[in-house]
Amino acid sequence: MKDINLAYSVALDLKDDGKIFQAVEIIIPAEAEQTSTTNEIHTSEGMTTRDASSEMRKKDRGNLSFIKNSIQLIGSPLAKQGLNSVLNVIFRDPNNPTANLRLVVTEGEATKILSQKMVGGMKVGEFISQKIKSLERMSLFYPTETVDTVFRSLKDPGQDFALPYIGQEGTEVVAKGVALFHEHHLTGSLNADQSVMLVLLKGRQGENARFTRKIEISYPDNLHGTMTFNLAKKKIKRKFNVHVSKDGDIIVNLNLKLQAIVEEFTEDQALTEKKLDSINQRLSEMLTEEAKDVIRELQKANCDIFGVGRKVIAYHNNVWKTKNWSKDYPKVQFHTKVDVEIVDTGVIF
Repeated sequence: MKDINLAYSVALDLKDDGKIFQAVEIIIPAEAEQTSTTNEIHTSEGMTTRDASSEMRKKDRGNLSFIKNSIQLIGSPLAKQGLNSVLNVIFRDPNNPTANLRLVVTEGEATKILSQKMVGGMKVGEFISQKIKSLERMSLFYPTETVDTVFRSLKDPGQDFALPYIGQEGTEVVAKGVALFHEHHLTGSLNADQSVMLVLLKGRQGENARFTRKIEISYPDNLHGTMTFNLAKKKIKRKFNVHVSKDGDIIVNLNLKLQAIVEEFTEDQALTEKKLDSINQRLSEMLTEEAKDVIRELQKANCDIFGVGRKVIAYHNNVWKTKNWSKDYPKVQFHTKVDVEIVDTGVIF
């Protein structure tokens, strides 16, 4: 093992000349029991991902192994070109990890983020890994996407996927939302709030799914305040139905019933049952519009993340055979409604 360099995180970018630029974080074992491990960042470039790795092996000491690689960052320009060429070597080589390897898209250059080496007092790869897990608990990304799950989506003509989308602000690594894919190309993105809504629309949730919204309700309730509420503490009720009309149009009914827990409300008055009815109605209207905005962005990006095509393949196969899904998915008619009911207002009010 002392002669092997273990890569724990990798970043890939597309250069102007079409070559792949690669940065690899290598963990250096502690020299003594009471000392901690350190990390080194090594870079190389090549015609392909494997070629870049081979060039790195020529320059660095010892053999380079990716068996411990848990994070792979991909710069957005490279992701727009497509993931097939990037992931080809991983799919072909059984020595490369797939089950636990997380794919993350970065705004701009991925290698620039990895080259920071440290974020605060943490190694950059460890920081990003923990950050992704934390954001999953906040329902920004859920369920976990790995190389295995992405591969299944890539081979399914009726299902697309989304990946965590991060960026750099100064020395800070921040969550931008999710990166949307059609087939294997990056085609769009959602911001952080939209990402949480997307998770809920999929019928999933992490430990928390918080929203903060201004509540403006006039006479007779006269409520004007800012409310933070959590939608992940209770079970989501979701209805997702795909229909085909006589004319061959595809219609999707997507309805959510969410139970909210109020965690903060700046209006200094008791939330009576009558006022809760008004707030429920207002929140339902607001989140319904936000859900419709998310679906518009998904269709704009041609990202069938709900697997509408998969339903058409399974239950309306004759119709599917007449469709060009890349052109027909944006024409799908979505009817979306979100109902919110506040079930807990806290221990004071």
